[in-house]
Amino acid sequence: MKRFLKRFRICLIILGALAAFYFALTGIHSLTGSLKSQKRQNTECTTKERVFDQGDVLTDEEEEKLRKLIAKRERQTGCDIVLVTLNESLRDYARERQEYVAAEKYVMIYADDFYDEHLFGYDKPQGNGVLLLDNLYREDDGYAYSWLCTTGKAEGKYSGAMIDHLLEKSYRWSKISPYHGYKAYINQFYHDMNGFGLVSINFSVPLLLLVSLIIAVLFVVMNTGSETGAKTVSATTYVKGGKVKMNHREDRFIRKNVVQHRIQTGGGGGRSGGGGHHVSSRGVSHGGGGHRH
Repeated sequence: MKRFLKRFRICLIILGALAAFYFALTGIHSLTGSLKSQKRQNTECTTKERVFDQGDVLTDEEEEKLRKLIAKRERQTGCDIVLVTLNESLRDYARERQEYVAAEKYVMIYADDFYDEHLFGYDKPQGNGVLLLDNLYREDDGYAYSWLCTTGKAEGKYSGAMIDHLLEKSYRWSKISPYHGYKAYINQFYHDMNGFGLVSINFSVPLLLLVSLIIAVLFVVMNTGSETGAKTVSATTYVKGGKVKMNHREDRFIRKNVVQHRIQTGGGGGRSGGGGHHVSSRGVSHGGGGHRH
């Protein structure tokens, strides 16, 4: 018993140290983020509005809360943060600009144009910033699409995996309410731009530490109990006559038949594909990725 406790005591100490280190980092991150403030340089933006609820999914109170949160996160990230909701088909709009374009890219074209036309960008027109376009309308293929448009340093920061994570997190919270989904988008963008990387992964670190701790404790308990049992058998307890007899047996390989089957694969899930780095109709470089539901 003492041997097992001694062994797993070290594991528990290590897990506790990792948990303390994680929470210390997130605490420092939160403190430094709240103190950080960058001065806006762009004076040519055509609007001060950041919440364009054209799909009418938010209350006036929710819009105002999002505006205040966006203003705070913009100072902390040095990026414009824009939210646009729609409830209309973008098919004609997109195909006027690109003749052959898939339904999943309608939102990309609209989001890029919306960002460029309003001259968003914290540092300069069409500069650092991000825009989430959430269209509730189901296009001809039966899907409704969202798009995250990244520009400037946000474009350089975001990988496809990070975009997927942000959109999935926003979509999960939106099941509670659209407001919670859009709030998650704003906060996750802040964490991605200023975080240490711990808050951007797709699983909960504290949850993993807790699970590891529980497993370690259960393992200690089970193995401690198993050692207390009395030894009731020996190597020859179940051997007839107390002697071991080995029978000679062998298998002969005769022939081999190989059968091939084609494994069918198919699409699915929420991702509609990433736009990667591309140039908008106004010649501005953007990144981005989409989600369908």
